[in-house]
Amino acid sequence: MTLATWTAALLLAAGTEAAPTPDSPPASAAETAPPALEKDARALALLHQMSDRLQRAKTVTFKTRSTVEVPMAGGALVLFFTDSSVAVQRPDRLAVTMTGDAPEFRFAYDGKSMTAFTPGSRHWATTAAPPTLDDMPGAAMEQANVFFPFDEMLVADPFATITKDLGHVFLVGQTTFGGRKADHLVLARPGLELQLWLDAATALPRAVGVIYVDQPRTPHFYIEYFDWRLDPRLPASTFALPKPPGAKQIDFRAPAGQ
Repeated sequence: MTLATWTAALLLAAGTEAAPTPDSPPASAAETAPPALEKDARALALLHQMSDRLQRAKTVTFKTRSTVEVPMAGGALVLFFTDSSVAVQRPDRLAVTMTGDAPEFRFAYDGKSMTAFTPGSRHWATTAAPPTLDDMPGAAMEQANVFFPFDEMLVADPFATITKDLGHVFLVGQTTFGGRKADHLVLARPGLELQLWLDAATALPRAVGVIYVDQPRTPHFYIEYFDWRLDPRLPASTFALPKPPGAKQIDFRAPAGQ
């Protein structure tokens, strides 16, 4: 699943319905002409460098802090916050703990099954899963509305995923982000405009900002990455989530809100 489908999923999970937009007068030919597309070789090279670093790492851990704007009744865009702690072992292991506005949620995937646990409600669920990280997020979303805002960083080829259907990409320049130099890129794909900040020293993501231009009121999504560790030693227990004592087992297809 991608950043775009992640926000669509959150809209559904929140039970919101976008308000209709008023009709606009016909645009002139000049207004409707598509902008010239640009694919900056420098920006593509930086994306390749980021992808290569992630692909070479057998194990990866990182943390994220994200915010998303969700349209609510009455027209307000309400901000929701999520903190995530992530551990990955390619090609078929993932462990995630998510906290924030939603109840704490723990998830584990081992190439054969995916398991979820919500400590607050003591609900635990497990089901069969696809054999690789490339296919697992889509299965989790389809079966239980379980979604990950950072899944572009989990797949075997992040570059291919991020640049799929790419309209344009260019390098804005270099800035200072959290006291470190970062390269600032802008990308556009159908339905969204994306900005990406890559650490100039490590090539790893520092932040991603997205505008969903095909959604009413064009909500924004923003995620910061920190505490990256490449090739740490991760015990097998990292990706196991046994049923805790006293937990109630539910069907994995039950709504994630349970």
